[in-house]
Amino acid sequence: MDPGWLVLFIFTLAEGILVMLLCMPMPSNDFRRTLTDFVAGLWEQKYVQYTAIAMLLIDAFYFYHVMGALLHPLYDFGILSPVNVGLPCHMKSEMFRNERNAYISGGGLFLFFVLNRLVDIQDKLHAYRTIVKGSSDEDGDAAGNRSARPPGTANNTNSEIPIAVPIADAKKVR
Repeated sequence: MDPGWLVLFIFTLAEGILVMLLCMPMPSNDFRRTLTDFVAGLWEQKYVQYTAIAMLLIDAFYFYHVMGALLHPLYDFGILSPVNVGLPCHMKSEMFRNERNAYISGGGLFLFFVLNRLVDIQDKLHAYRTIVKGSSDEDGDAAGNRSARPPGTANNTNSEIPIAVPIADAKKVR
């Protein structure tokens, strides 16, 4: 494997691990905040930003280069070719290598944008949960009961589903 592709592959694996961590179910809101702060803290460091943007640009260049080689796969394999000629094995292996590299670079591009969006979503989810928990603590009874329901829930003990809070209220927490 070419060293450039190896670096892009490792970077794509790192992005995949971060995306997987952000998609995992979280045991508590504090754990979500810790994980989101860790990933956001990584992104705030200048060398990480420059490295990620450089990898994104290299990914885009490699993706463009590989997709140029994959524009006409049916003609290249001889399926729609006017001349009925079989391709030698080394040409087929080169085309499969281009296809593999297209998956690596396309996956890296996709995961970069997914990772940025997931950090934003997790941050908003934490802010919303803080609002809901903060308002439920204020609504506790006089005996100091902290297990009061969030605002908007039904009085029925079987119904624990809260009514949605507008996102504009969640932005005030930041």
